[in-house]
Amino acid sequence: MVWQRDVDLVVPLWQGGDDVRAAAGAAALARIVPTGQNRLHVSVPDGERATLEGVRNLEVLADTVRQLRDRIAKRAPTRALTLGGDGLSDLATLEHLTRVHPGTVVYWMGAHAAAHTPASCPTGAAHHMGLRLLLGEGHPRLATAPGLTPGQVTLVGARELDPAEEEFVRATGLAWMDPVQVIADPTDVVKARPAGSPAYVHLDLDVCDGADLPAVARPSTQGPRVESVATALRTIAAHHDVVGVGVGEYVPVVEHDSAKVALLLHALDLAEAPVNDRA
Repeated sequence: MVWQRDVDLVVPLWQGGDDVRAAAGAAALARIVPTGQNRLHVSVPDGERATLEGVRNLEVLADTVRQLRDRIAKRAPTRALTLGGDGLSDLATLEHLTRVHPGTVVYWMGAHAAAHTPASCPTGAAHHMGLRLLLGEGHPRLATAPGLTPGQVTLVGARELDPAEEEFVRATGLAWMDPVQVIADPTDVVKARPAGSPAYVHLDLDVCDGADLPAVARPSTQGPRVESVATALRTIAAHHDVVGVGVGEYVPVVEHDSAKVALLLHALDLAEAPVNDRA
C-alpha cells in the first residue's frame, strides 16, 4: 500500500539549522521514496550567512518560505509530502494543510520542541522556532497567520528543551509524549485523538536515539530506538487520515544503517520495507 498524495516537495533547505550537510538529506530521502504523482524540486540558494533580527540566515529563509507558499497556493494540494533538509523545510506545506483540513492533529516528532522565538533562542537557528511559527508567533517574515492551536499538537520524543520552551509547553498545555513514554508503549501516541481525524506528521529523524540513527545534524541521546518510532508512525497511520508528512534533519554523509531510515518511511507507507524487514 502506498500513501496517496497530490504532490511531493523536495526542499534542500539547510539554513534553518545552519548545517549545510542537511541539504543532501532531501535528495537522499527522495531516492528512497518512490516518486508520487507529481514531484517538485525546489531550488534553495546559499545566501548570506548572517544573523538578522535574532534569526540566522533570515533573508534566504524568508525568500524560500515565500516561494514555497506561492507554489503551494497555486497547486492547492489536499495531501502533500515534503522531503526536506532541516526541520523548517515543511513550514509552508504544514500551514497550508492545517487550513485545508481544520482540526488536523499535528504530531511533531523530534528531539527538539522547536518552540523558541527569536527573543528566546540562544543560537538564532530558525529550525528551533518551527512549531512556534506555526502557532503564529515569531519573526513576522516567517510566522504564519494563526491557524494551528496548541491543542492540535502532540510532541513526540522531544527531550532537548530549553527552559523557555519548557515554560511555553507547560503554559499552553501542549500534549507531550516524552522518550520514556514512547519506549514504554509507542501505540499510546494517538491516545485521546479521534479515530479517522486528519493528521500531519512532522518527522525530524533526530527523534531517534543518536546511537541508533546517528545520521542527523545534532544526534541526541536518551531517545527511542528506530523500531519504537516506526511503531508510533504505523499507529498514527492506522488511526488517522494522514493528510501530510514532512521528513527532515537527515545527514546521509554520516555513516549509518540506511535500512533504518527506510523502516521509518515504510511505516508511513512511503517506501518499501527494508529487505531484512520483509515478511
